Amino acid sequence: MKRYCSVCHTVHEGRCARPMQTDRRRSSEADRFRNRKVWRRKADSILERDRYCCRMCLKAGVINNRELSVHHIIPLGSDFGRRLDDNNLITLCRYHHEQAECGHIHAKELFVLASERATLPEL
Repeated sequence: MKRYCSVCHTVHEGRCARPMQTDRRRSSEADRFRNRKVWRRKADSILERDRYCCRMCLKAGVINNRELSVHHIIPLGSDFGRRLDDNNLITLCRYHHEQAECGHIHAKELFVLASERATLPEL
């Protein structure tokens, strides 16, 4: 059975051939950041900005407000300085968050969605 690999951020069978990340300082820095109030407040403001809906689902005309999280388009490990940048943050459901982490959803597309205003489809 294929599974998402947190080491290489792809989907594959069995164990990953890549070695575990050796720079623990970076991951602990990101972990400490995710546990701070400043992050929780920023994540709440992004959820509100995106109207508590997955932006990828909304793009397809579907209102999905389940299993939401705020995704860093450019990962914390790549550019820690953009950790609170509104244009680097977007609300995604669990499915689309995993797709974005795997690289199946391109960052350019997410940047465009993050910069646009979220509008709900008319019923």
